[in-house]
Amino acid sequence: MNETIELRPQSRATAKNAVLENAFASVSDLEQLHPALRLLAHPATQGCQALFTRCYEAGESAAALPDAIMQTSTPWLQSGGLLCAAAGKLNAQRQPLTHNRLCDLAGKLSTGIADPDSEARSSFYTVRSISLPVYRRLMRDAHPASVCLQQALLHLLAWRSESPWARQQAQRLLWQGGVLGDKGEFALMTLDDELRERQVEWPALWSLLAVTGFLVRFPAGPLFPDEGTESH
Repeated sequence: MNETIELRPQSRATAKNAVLENAFASVSDLEQLHPALRLLAHPATQGCQALFTRCYEAGESAAALPDAIMQTSTPWLQSGGLLCAAAGKLNAQRQPLTHNRLCDLAGKLSTGIADPDSEARSSFYTVRSISLPVYRRLMRDAHPASVCLQQALLHLLAWRSESPWARQQAQRLLWQGGVLGDKGEFALMTLDDELRERQVEWPALWSLLAVTGFLVRFPAGPLFPDEGTESH
């Protein structure tokens, strides 16, 4: 995708379909890695299509977000729903859909989440600062989605895992090139097995990668959107 062009859909219906298709495409890419990577515990996502549609429509009409999004304990449902609502609101304002705008607005919408420790509050910053730049760089070099996701996963493990051992091992693999290095994918699978043996879990990792895969489908746009964009 040409990063100098901001996505300006021709109609609201077209924008809505594109946003929802991008959300489900990111999930589909991740499902290609699971269950081979056990660390990627697949969350319960039943009914997410209808829920994300309601979130988009709520953002578009400036209505309250569905209670299911604000109260769910499933990180992907929460983060994905907030991003869809942000997309609906931006499209209603005739604003270009860029990942910087989407993250900024979704972050503001997350203030209404009931759980003060919700992963959604920090997930957008984590994705923008760590996994999204990695994915975008590899995508520009024409690597497949599976490679982009696995390398992004290693970076998330290296800098955001709560396990010191996992961080150390992921950093070691990255110094060797990560999945791009010699036998890199095998090394990642081996690390995944060792993490399971040590009972290291990270339920939100799947969501962080799904958000990454969703946002990478949009151009970056300006880092600091014009003032007043989200205030209408």
